[in-house]
Amino acid sequence: MKNRQKSRTGCRTCKVRRLRCDEAKPACENCLKKGFQCPGYQQRLQWSTKHERPTVVNTTGPDNFAQLVTAASASIVKTASPAGNPSGSDANVPAASPTTPSPAAAVSRESSSAPRSATLSASPPPSSFTLSPPPQSEAPVEDGTGGDGGTLVPVARKSGGLTPTNRQQEPMMFQQVVDIPTFLIEHWFKSVCCSWSAFDSQTNPYRRLTSTLWNTSTPVFYALQAISAASLVERLPHVIKDTARAAPRKAAEAIHKELVAFSTGYRPRFPVELLLSLFCMSSSMCWMESRQLGQQYVRQAHNVLKILDRQTLDSESQELLDFFKGCLLYEEALRSVVSEEEIDFANMLSWAEPTDQGPLVAATPHAWTGVSADVFRLFGKAVALCRRSRTRWRHNDGTSYRVLQGAMRDIQEATVIEESLLSIDITPVETSLTPDTASTISTDLYNATQAYRLSSLLQLYETFPDLVAKRMPDLEDQDGAILWSAWVSPLALHVTDVLRALPVGSMRCIQPLLCLCAGSGLRFDRKVPLGRGHQSFLLSTESTAAAAIPTPTSDIVADTDSSLAPTPEMSENAIKTSQARSFIMARLDQLENSLPPKPIGVAKQLLRAVWTAYDEEIGLARRTHWLDVMSQTGLHSLFG
Repeated sequence: MKNRQKSRTGCRTCKVRRLRCDEAKPACENCLKKGFQCPGYQQRLQWSTKHERPTVVNTTGPDNFAQLVTAASASIVKTASPAGNPSGSDANVPAASPTTPSPAAAVSRESSSAPRSATLSASPPPSSFTLSPPPQSEAPVEDGTGGDGGTLVPVARKSGGLTPTNRQQEPMMFQQVVDIPTFLIEHWFKSVCCSWSAFDSQTNPYRRLTSTLWNTSTPVFYALQAISAASLVERLPHVIKDTARAAPRKAAEAIHKELVAFSTGYRPRFPVELLLSLFCMSSSMCWMESRQLGQQYVRQAHNVLKILDRQTLDSESQELLDFFKGCLLYEEALRSVVSEEEIDFANMLSWAEPTDQGPLVAATPHAWTGVSADVFRLFGKAVALCRRSRTRWRHNDGTSYRVLQGAMRDIQEATVIEESLLSIDITPVETSLTPDTASTISTDLYNATQAYRLSSLLQLYETFPDLVAKRMPDLEDQDGAILWSAWVSPLALHVTDVLRALPVGSMRCIQPLLCLCAGSGLRFDRKVPLGRGHQSFLLSTESTAAAAIPTPTSDIVADTDSSLAPTPEMSENAIKTSQARSFIMARLDQLENSLPPKPIGVAKQLLRAVWTAYDEEIGLARRTHWLDVMSQTGLHSLFG
């Protein structure tokens, strides 16, 4: 083998066997002798790194690399004055990011895929920046779906000279970027504040105070992010989900530090930022989880305001104290509807009667609740009594002296509240908010105040039939069905008519509770054969699908459908009750499109369950209370 010449060319088989190949075609002689398939003589090229030498590449950038990155980021993330600035100035809006992180860490890229949530910063931005966005109109323009404009997707801020046409001409290589905390703060001023407040204006304390505290107060900074994220978590879950989880935790930590500082006297001034953040968190917890009532924040606000009420304050601080006391009264009234804890009943019932009775329709209404605090106090006390009474009867199977004594005490307190509700006189007053729409706002405020007063009476009469018997002595010996059809049902229909006169876009944040209270009294007096659906023996919501669909500006006329004309078998009360049910559900559908949807969805489910229970016991002696249905089904949330 030493003298054999090795093959450098030829077919691959001969090369592997190290044989001389004659390179005959189509196959070489060696392959033919062995019976192999000759692979041919094509040359194969292979890259070799045997003789390569590594080279050193200079990876350091220019000396001014940081300045170039900053300039590039500034050209992408353009700042501008808030939309709709009445002064028309081009003052820049600062980014809401509390620190000055690197551009890669501070922003999340907006592309066809979902942008990633930015990490929440550790502290508010420098105090030298200010943000004073203009107030939105009380009823902002809604899009085709009924939702607020500007609440769909986070977009990068643009400068005042950048028009939509210019934006379309931008090169595609420049992707728009958005800072999530900045977007959430702007969303608060643009959308959340006006829908969260009954009357939003330049004088709205929530808008005025947060515009100066959002970049200097840590609890306010994170509370605004939390409430904005909660309002968007159902519509933009892929964008806001992480922030919606992190912001409430950081807000709670900041609030705890402020509470410690307030209790130790480290904060001698009026704790505006603490109260702002407490009410933001208390009212928005149910937007992410419908059963979260935020009671811990309300109770903390109750304790803080109780301490401040014993102090001597200046005129400005006293005005703020009165405003926040109105907010607390509204929050405790909401929880009196759904809570079963004695401390919530005690806090609501502990509100003292005012020393001087002011106008129930004020010239300058409460910016957050709209309706007078005196009416909300009576409403909250009435509902708290009803809730406590039903809780007592549910939790006590037998009748004892203690139970009867508590029931008699509830009836006595309910009588006092009823007399107060019947004695007050509600007269329209021209408001001082916007002169152009003063008449409309005054009418809406009057209707809302009247609706809450009548709803308070409705709840008392549903829970304490003795009050009805006292008003109608001729029916004292009758059963509950006659008392209901003669007194409670007409009152529920009247509340529905008042609510129908209130536009859906006016004070919408306080309307869900009115819908729930009015719907709780809509009970049919007898079975009516209609031959429709699975509930063919009832005139129910399903059977009136052909009836006129209610709108905020038009009334439902009883004879819109000839099939619903009164007959010997169908009473006029049954027709009105069915139409009222349809209107209540239609109004809740409209509110669900413009408010956080989870609490509204719970209210709709609860009303359906209540009406089903009502329909199943027509002709029976028992009378199911709607608060019992709420407790049995667990369908409770903050309906306001």
